[in-house]
Amino acid sequence: MWISSRFFVIFLLLHLDTTCSEPFEAHLRGPGFVMEPPGRVEFSNSSGGWLDCSASGSPQPTVDWVHADGSAVTEIHGVRRVLRNGTLVLMPFAAAAYHQDVHNTIYRCIASNSVGRIVSRDVQVRAVVAQAYKVDVEVLSASRGCTAILRCVVPTFVKELVRVVSWVHEPAIYIYPSLQGDGKFHLLPTGELLIHNLQESDESQSFRCRSMHRLTRQVVVSSPTRLRINSHRGIISPSVVEHTAHVQVSQDEGAVLLCVAQGCPSPEYSWYTHNGAGPLPVLSGPRVRLLGPILAIEAVTGEDSGVYKCTAGNVGGEASAELRLTVATPIQVEISPNVLSVHMGGTAEFRCLVTSNGSPVGMQNILWYKDGRQLPSSGRVEDTLVVPRVSRENRGMYQCVVRRPEGDTFQATAELQLGDAPPVLLYSFIEQTLQPGPAVSLKCSAAGNPTPQISWTLDGFPLPSNGRFMIGQYITVHGDVISHVNISHVMVEDGGEYACNAENRAGRVLHAARLNIYGLPYIRLIPKVTAVSGETLNLKCPVAGYPIEEIHWERGGRELPDDIRQRVQPDGSLTISPVQKNSDSGVYTCWARNKQGHSARRSGEVTVIVPPKLSPFQTNILQLNMGDRASLTCSVVKGDLPLTINWRKDGRPIDPTQHMSVKQVDQYNSILVIENLGSDHTGNYSCVVRNSAAEVENSQALLVNVPPRWIVEPVDANVERNRHIMLHCQAQGVPTPSIVWKKATGSKSGEYEEVRERPFTKLLGNGSLLLQHVKEDREGFYLCQANNGIGTGIGKVIQLKVNSSPYFSSTSRSVMVKKGDTALLQCAVSGDKPINIVWMRSGKNTLNPSTNYKISVKQEATPDGVSAELQIRTVDATDSGPYFCRASNLYGNDQQLVQLQVQEPPLPPSVLEAAMISSRSVNLKWQPKSLGTGDVTKYLVEFREADRSLPPALFVEQWQQIEVKDPPHFNALIENLKPATRYAFRVIAEGSAGRSAPSQELIVRTEPQRPAGPPLSLSARPLSSTELLISWVAPLPELRHGDIQGYNVGYKLSSSGNTVYNFTSISGDGDGGNGELLLSGLAKFARYTVVVQAFNQVGPGPLSEPTAAQTMEDVPSRPPEDVRCAALSSQSLQVSWQPPPIYHTNGLLQGYKLIFEPIIDDIQPSKDEVESRKTTALTMVLTGLRKYTNYSIQVLAHTRMGDGAVSKPLFCHSEEDVPEAPADIKVVSSSSQSLYISWLAPTEPNGVITKYSLYTRVVNGREELNNEKRSLPSQQAYYEAKGLHPHMEYQFWVTASTRVGEGKSSRVSSQITTNRVPARIISFGGPVVRPWRSTVTLPCTAVGKPKREWFKSDVALRQGGMHNSQMLDSGDLIISSLQLADGGNYSCQVDNGIGTDRLTHTLLVQVPPTSPTLYVTSATSSSILMHWKCGFTGNAPITGYTLFYRRANGNTDEMQLSRHASSHELKGLVCGSTYQINLSAQNKVGTSPPSTMLHVRTQGQSPGHPASTALLAPNSTSLLVRLHSWPDNGCPLLYFVLQYRAVTEEPDAEWVLVSNALKPQRRVVVNNLRPSTLYQLRMEAHNVAGISQADFSFVTLTKDGDPPPPGIMHRGHRHTTVVLGNINLLIPTIASVLGLICTIIMVIVCYRHMLKNAQPLAEQSNHIQKESLENRANSEAAQRERYYATIHKVSMQNNDKIPETSEDISPYATFQLSEAGGNMSQPHHGGPANTLLHSFMYHERALAEGCSSPPPAASKNRRRHSRKTEPESEESESDQDQLTSSRTESSNQHEGKIKHNSRLIQHFPNHNISITYL
Repeated sequence: MWISSRFFVIFLLLHLDTTCSEPFEAHLRGPGFVMEPPGRVEFSNSSGGWLDCSASGSPQPTVDWVHADGSAVTEIHGVRRVLRNGTLVLMPFAAAAYHQDVHNTIYRCIASNSVGRIVSRDVQVRAVVAQAYKVDVEVLSASRGCTAILRCVVPTFVKELVRVVSWVHEPAIYIYPSLQGDGKFHLLPTGELLIHNLQESDESQSFRCRSMHRLTRQVVVSSPTRLRINSHRGIISPSVVEHTAHVQVSQDEGAVLLCVAQGCPSPEYSWYTHNGAGPLPVLSGPRVRLLGPILAIEAVTGEDSGVYKCTAGNVGGEASAELRLTVATPIQVEISPNVLSVHMGGTAEFRCLVTSNGSPVGMQNILWYKDGRQLPSSGRVEDTLVVPRVSRENRGMYQCVVRRPEGDTFQATAELQLGDAPPVLLYSFIEQTLQPGPAVSLKCSAAGNPTPQISWTLDGFPLPSNGRFMIGQYITVHGDVISHVNISHVMVEDGGEYACNAENRAGRVLHAARLNIYGLPYIRLIPKVTAVSGETLNLKCPVAGYPIEEIHWERGGRELPDDIRQRVQPDGSLTISPVQKNSDSGVYTCWARNKQGHSARRSGEVTVIVPPKLSPFQTNILQLNMGDRASLTCSVVKGDLPLTINWRKDGRPIDPTQHMSVKQVDQYNSILVIENLGSDHTGNYSCVVRNSAAEVENSQALLVNVPPRWIVEPVDANVERNRHIMLHCQAQGVPTPSIVWKKATGSKSGEYEEVRERPFTKLLGNGSLLLQHVKEDREGFYLCQANNGIGTGIGKVIQLKVNSSPYFSSTSRSVMVKKGDTALLQCAVSGDKPINIVWMRSGKNTLNPSTNYKISVKQEATPDGVSAELQIRTVDATDSGPYFCRASNLYGNDQQLVQLQVQEPPLPPSVLEAAMISSRSVNLKWQPKSLGTGDVTKYLVEFREADRSLPPALFVEQWQQIEVKDPPHFNALIENLKPATRYAFRVIAEGSAGRSAPSQELIVRTEPQRPAGPPLSLSARPLSSTELLISWVAPLPELRHGDIQGYNVGYKLSSSGNTVYNFTSISGDGDGGNGELLLSGLAKFARYTVVVQAFNQVGPGPLSEPTAAQTMEDVPSRPPEDVRCAALSSQSLQVSWQPPPIYHTNGLLQGYKLIFEPIIDDIQPSKDEVESRKTTALTMVLTGLRKYTNYSIQVLAHTRMGDGAVSKPLFCHSEEDVPEAPADIKVVSSSSQSLYISWLAPTEPNGVITKYSLYTRVVNGREELNNEKRSLPSQQAYYEAKGLHPHMEYQFWVTASTRVGEGKSSRVSSQITTNRVPARIISFGGPVVRPWRSTVTLPCTAVGKPKREWFKSDVALRQGGMHNSQMLDSGDLIISSLQLADGGNYSCQVDNGIGTDRLTHTLLVQVPPTSPTLYVTSATSSSILMHWKCGFTGNAPITGYTLFYRRANGNTDEMQLSRHASSHELKGLVCGSTYQINLSAQNKVGTSPPSTMLHVRTQGQSPGHPASTALLAPNSTSLLVRLHSWPDNGCPLLYFVLQYRAVTEEPDAEWVLVSNALKPQRRVVVNNLRPSTLYQLRMEAHNVAGISQADFSFVTLTKDGDPPPPGIMHRGHRHTTVVLGNINLLIPTIASVLGLICTIIMVIVCYRHMLKNAQPLAEQSNHIQKESLENRANSEAAQRERYYATIHKVSMQNNDKIPETSEDISPYATFQLSEAGGNMSQPHHGGPANTLLHSFMYHERALAEGCSSPPPAASKNRRRHSRKTEPESEESESDQDQLTSSRTESSNQHEGKIKHNSRLIQHFPNHNISITYL
């Protein structure tokens, strides 16, 4: 058979399914939004709303809507619809039909087609239910001549939707918003109406506010409101009543900043910007207009952003407000490239370009999406998205979404296309040799892009078309094509070389392999073969049958090869290269023969044809001008007929409508002629020639140059001033022409300068010129030129005219003249002429010289406009006020305010007062006496000491004087005064006419001053790793400047470099005593800098000199980081780590400890499996480990104080090694010629067993006859050797192998084959471990067909003897539902009369563990230390413990503890609280029952009671209470409740509450007491453990400070009553009374019963009394022995040291014992076991690792209460014990104890005073 590289045999092509064929994707285009919905949509329920969304792409995308969570938006009848064009319609609805998930939610638009999917921005939809509302008018009235403000008040629920559109001045005058009013009325853009220059006539006028709803367009008008004019005629300083705090606009828009102030006279406004180094005044300019309370900025830019300050001032003062302007610059987002084609396996990279006005924008919040789904951030590097190893799943649409902090989003879209990839075979078939008859399946799988097509051939020709051949193929979800050929019944003639050919447009791949069928030679039919001249011809003989000995070729009776171009290949194919037409055409014969001499022959014809060859074009590119003539000639220089010649343009056939003609000269020549070249003739022209051999093509590019011509021709234009205009100019041509704009420097025919890009001048890409905010300088002639080098180009001159409305350079100016002079008011206006100018007074009265003799008006033209002048002769105060110069022309109007002020001599200032008084300065302020005063050049402030009495003659000379110069201010600061001194002040005004009379005098006393000296002797010492004790001495007395109220203690980290201290304030003594403060919660092992300052009623004094101290060292609070592990060998691991963070080492690291243990599943792991090693390095190699074992590794760092936190377990596996020998081997005789070998796996496999090697050796005496090795699978542990020689000795041994190699061999076991087969067990016994409730099979496989018996611990088992066991016929014993009792030894015995055998299985059943024994070791005020002993583990290792604890009446918390732990300390507990604690253990089977619930109480009690003499110090009118003397009993005090009352004749005097939440402090003073009065003081102290209440009696001193008369105490005693103020005492009292009544009743009933049994009861009573006396005598010893017996029992279980006697117990820790009963049980224990709390402490550290630290030293508590007391003699010289007495009550919410205390007053022994205390 034969085949060539380009054969022309017609194949039977196998087409794929429609799903398999992948069309050419060049015309596909991903979706892109044409109209993206806005980010926010609001609508009313009456109008409804809609969201438009449309997209383009190929194929046309479908538009869908989804919710924020991705769920599809469905239609809801009558509520929501999705139209076919993609619009989402929300229909009008009633208020009751409002649904939040429909009308107030987020929607997204999704556009998708076959290329991919894109998602729009979030669309926040908000539907507003229309509600009726009313608007009111708020009037901010003012005095006559000033400005009133009317404010439209809109309800808050619609305020953001309603705006003020106008005000109505009754009856029908409408006032609309404007930047500048008419002088009288000014409606601000924010809706406030300003009414200037109020007169009495304005009170009769009415105003209404008109508002409009933004969504419903509903207009609501307020009711009429009248003005009110204040009767006050004085000066009112300004106050800002309205301002826009934050204005946000987009770039190039206009911004209006509003600042409305009210005052009298009307304030003048000044604007400042804080955008630079300091405040700068805002000046009027081309874009900036200052309009009083309005600052208007046109065409804002980013530089305008910042903070602005508005200042409003008049003669009474000034007020200011800050406003912020934010300019949002638009940003543009683009993805480069927007279309990217990448081959499969390549890397795709997209970059998100974010620009603003052409400049890159810094880091933004960038999110990437793929087909509408957000990509994880792992693939993003800043603004770049990298897609490595591109596959089919990666193609589609990508989006870059940029979200700004303001909330708006911008996005861009790009498409990732999958480039062409040639086919790659993923699977192919192999060569096979078969007998005839069976079915055969051949399979090929290929991948590529586009999806390749697979065709099949047999020896280069289509497969035979008969029913035995079936061809099928399909495409997987990944785009791979799978094709297969099935031959149902293979025959000899089906043999041959089968080939699968995968091909797409990117290439092809071929795989071939032979299918050999045993049989005689057979040659299939050979079709006619056509070869191409000049190429290689490969002729393959289609021979079938197998095997074939030789293949030969013949032509014309001669055996080939007979030419050097011919070669017979080893596979029998004939190759001819190159092929020649004359020599190689003809009939070829191939014949094949096998070894037996059978042969077959077959002939076929070969035809050779010559392919065409073209003469090349002269040039590759032909460039001509439009209108020329062109011709292209195509000549064929070689090739066999018939030839077909076609012309193509840009790959498509020539269309007759393209004005081209083709002339066929002959069979070998063709000419393409174009008579008149046009722009559409530019392209690539190809001549395609084809015959039966090949198709060839020759191409030439034709470029037609086209001169420019207008698409949009520029025209003249007009524009209003400050508007935008677009001058359009667009041209086309080839090459594309460039557009240049020029502007004439003079006349139309003069010179022109090129227009370049600059602010407000934009040259667009389409050639248009955009001029923004046009001013007069833009007017003139503009030239647009288009040129592309073809011809002279084109140009057009246009004229731009700027229509300018009148405008002033400034909005206002001021003119000041003296009374009687002539005032000259001028204004200069610019704009297009003619301009009409009118002068007006107060904005409404036109000034006319014909009616007013005092005025004259004139005006003259200027180059830019008109200049006007108004003269007012002989001015007086009535001429002062606002004047307006109003200008108008055809394009608009504008006005300028000229404020005229007439000066008069100054009057004396009034309202002189002190604005601020300090210790050494006084700030005075005053007001001018009346309006309309003349110019004041300065003020004179005079002062003197008022305490000095001087003669009247010297009075004037004693005044000191300071000047307040121009510009005059109405305040002055007088400094360098003396503290606490009275001064007299007066003010004189001075102007051009002289000085005024002095004002009235003001008497002022200076204030005290803050301390001038720092605290002394500052010291700091550490108490722990987080505490510093700070102490100091008060400042010197002469520098205190008042009573010291307290101290500010500042501290900071010395290493932080921060200059700011953290300050903590504490109350002082009030008498300058010493102080100290405990700083807690500090950083561990950190050095702190500490300062202290004192403060009095004025303020703080200077800081002391800093002192430094360092907290103590502690253990690291963080474990080492980045712990890594790597296996070095089968018995070594390398572990590395990094130190803990420096801020968590808490000291100097001494080294590291490595803790490791193997993870093994032993029944009881040995205690020494957990090992630890120490090192100072950051890496360690662990050696001597178990082979192929998983290890748990933890690392900790340790300092001098101990071990730090342990890292999380890291699991690391040692490497594999060769295994140990198999544990055992058995060889038994199973028949006369077979032996059965079984073995046990190695106890140490050291890896994954891959196989077993069974070695066999045949021995005849001492002679080895034969040996062999046999490999067996790793799952097989037995082998039966058959076909053995009888009575021969066979020796066997086994080895196991891992991937590392072969291990040690087992022992050698030998056996002699015999005819007698004794009973032998081939199974192995030993331990068997199973969890409870599971099923176990105990094997007992034997040979010799024996009789089997099972025994459990030598007790025979019968079928059905155990309810959960079953004996199988195979000999196995099955036990189901395993329980602990099922464990034990199970033996199987076999016997067949020839031999007997026995094996034993040891069954171990794993169950959950039993409860651990939990006991408490010690407790502090915030922690509990406990130990436990593990009980029965359930035959499985303990995996962990769970600790449960809860505070009484609280929630239960749980904590997981390590399986190695035997103790734990609960920290952070509440002081003086009872906790319930139990513990459970876990193993792999389950969890134990919880241990006995323990009730443990932390240390601490409710507050104690202080001595009254230490607590109270009375004075004449006050009482000093020393709160620091109140004992807290171990729990910090939270607050005090303090109240008192006078002991009078009335028994029910009311209590005066001082405070019900008084924070703990050293002292508190109770004022407003009466001298020589007996008082009763009631106090409550609260802490977390309870409440303590105490009553105290005290007597205030006399007015002179002497002790009170003795009769006061006696008089108070006669009316003293006891009040039960504590509910904890009242309830037990009531309960006791009720219990007493019940007891009396029971005694009466029992007494009657006892009369009947008097004698037996008497005897029994004597017996009981005797036992009671014995128990009482031994109670103390018995109780003590009972306690310590319990302790010793626990101690012996845990091997801990337990105290032996009471002397070994310290009272600062608690432990817990269990008692069955007795008098020591706690009343609150309701569980099965009562718990007892006791205290002890070890003299030496005897607890295991994990115990708590020892309890705090007693000195720490003593320091709080026994610190040296400051002297207190100055508080009272009398004996405090004689003036005070106390009655105390203590309430403990846990114990319920009542303390009784009494004290006698010894100072009055003869008055029979008796005071009772509860």
